[in-house]
Amino acid sequence: MGLNDEIVLAGTDYVMLRMIALIFGIFSGAFFAYLRAIGDTKTPMTMALINSGLVVVLTYVMAYGKYGFPDLGLQGAAWSVLIAELVQLAMCLWVYYGYLDATLLTRTRERFDRKQVKLMVFESAKLSMMEMSNSLGMLVFTMCISRLGTVAIAANEIALNILSFGFMPSNGFGAAATIGTGQEIGKGRHAEAKRFGLMTVVLGVLLMVLISLLMFAFALPIAKLYTPERAVYMAVIPLIHLAAFIQLFNTSGIIFGGGLRGIGDTTFLSRVAFVLNWIIFIPGTLLLTVVLDYGQVGAWIALCSNMVLAALAYGLRYVKLDWSKARVKSGKAPAAPMVSH
Repeated sequence: MGLNDEIVLAGTDYVMLRMIALIFGIFSGAFFAYLRAIGDTKTPMTMALINSGLVVVLTYVMAYGKYGFPDLGLQGAAWSVLIAELVQLAMCLWVYYGYLDATLLTRTRERFDRKQVKLMVFESAKLSMMEMSNSLGMLVFTMCISRLGTVAIAANEIALNILSFGFMPSNGFGAAATIGTGQEIGKGRHAEAKRFGLMTVVLGVLLMVLISLLMFAFALPIAKLYTPERAVYMAVIPLIHLAAFIQLFNTSGIIFGGGLRGIGDTTFLSRVAFVLNWIIFIPGTLLLTVVLDYGQVGAWIALCSNMVLAALAYGLRYVKLDWSKARVKSGKAPAAPMVSH
């Protein structure tokens, strides 16, 4: 990605450990999705909190050599994530094969069902293509930022971290929309399913209005929490302002997307992600940073444009669906939602 030798030397082993941690994280993510689908949102929340607490504590003691632990520096941070992910997966296995067996017979060996496997592979492939498009878009975004120097890299990482605080409640509302719409459709209550998603969007956006106002007003103090370097925190401020603006669109897009997932409209989601990333985001990032030389602000303008267009696409799709014909997909009778004209 054009990084300097110092970052490459320190980052290679760090990335390797994080990739190993990702293996455990993928399995934990599948367990979390299962628990949310059966209406248990408290258990994955509790395990995620334990995971985060472990990362904070282990990073402190292993990265700085506290309380007799070795001083591993940056690698200590990577090891903390790896250990926390392994503990989280162990908790998922204990929950699934432990107390869930009493009600869901999770220890029972299930018969291989080709129709269910076919549906699972088909749906997973579409959502994987969606996530791959998003990841490749962010890869190009990061590559362009990394060539602007260490100050730009630091400012970008801080701004993305701050933006992630907006992602957390947004993802929570999005998961709620997936669960609520899916369960209402499963009960045959189509109007209630649509209303559930719309009300979730309203509540999510109202919360993000408050968060965005605070982010915009206190951009400088927030940036200074991350670094004492003037060059870095001054570079972060315009990115925080952009992030504050984009939060509203990003939140509505995540929630509308969650509602569409709840009724199995994954084909549309994957197509939108593919088109926006390969036609708007990636070319826009290269144009604004490499050709027009707008620096990191140009890259963030491309990122924000991608989020706005995704929110508009998901929102229009959601309100134009013929919800009376929507059905949850199953291994026996897969069906796609119809669009009214």
